[in-house]
Amino acid sequence: MRILLTNDDGVDAPGLAVLREIAHVLSDDVWVVAPAANQSGTGHRFTFGYEIELDERERRVFALDGTPADCVVAGCTHVLRDKKPDLVLSGVNRGQNLGDILHCSGTAAGAREGALQGAIGIALSQAMDYSIGHDEIKWDCAVAHGVETVRAILELKGAVDTYFNVNFPMCTPEQVSGIRMVQHQRFAHSPFELYPSDNAGKHFVTILETPKPLDPRADFHILHEENAITVTPLLLQQTNLELLERFDGRLPFNGMARGQG
Repeated sequence: MRILLTNDDGVDAPGLAVLREIAHVLSDDVWVVAPAANQSGTGHRFTFGYEIELDERERRVFALDGTPADCVVAGCTHVLRDKKPDLVLSGVNRGQNLGDILHCSGTAAGAREGALQGAIGIALSQAMDYSIGHDEIKWDCAVAHGVETVRAILELKGAVDTYFNVNFPMCTPEQVSGIRMVQHQRFAHSPFELYPSDNAGKHFVTILETPKPLDPRADFHILHEENAITVTPLLLQQTNLELLERFDGRLPFNGMARGQG
């Protein structure tokens, strides 16, 4: 199995080192194409219209001055153009990727682009408590259960047009209650807000608090309250097929040209 690794925290991030350990248990054909610098929150953005540099840091490890989506394209169509990867793993992200936050996640975008390129795409994140500082994170759960979780996903049958989002809980490996297949949390409204900086006239886009209520069946609750590893299968096909079928692809149209009547 040929495996391509990427992330959004950057090629030197400790989470990528954890992901490399996981991948090397699964295969000896492991490659890395990751951003040269932090690309958190970039979503599925591509670097259009600008030159980007691909730097070979060591054997089978490349840094690209672009986004996670750029990295997966570079890996699939350039670095591994002779034989595309069977599996694209993105992460292990520093901090959880839950609910509607998936829409801006560069980690999720790496897995999504992997699936779009024809591989199995899996995004992995290690939960942390942001209230006690951005450097306080323990990777134990991801290290202990990463291989088992990826293998469980690889054994799923019939997952067509799908990529996967995985979160490891904030607990010891022994406290993990299992692996749960769950939906992602749909928040009542976007969790993002504009927050004023201490510098006059400057602001941050941030998440000040999690919108409530939370669905007890969804990833946010099950990760934090039940200490389960959450796996969310996500579709590449984003069309509302129920609505499309209900209207048979047609909306009311009277054929009247603009300015008439």
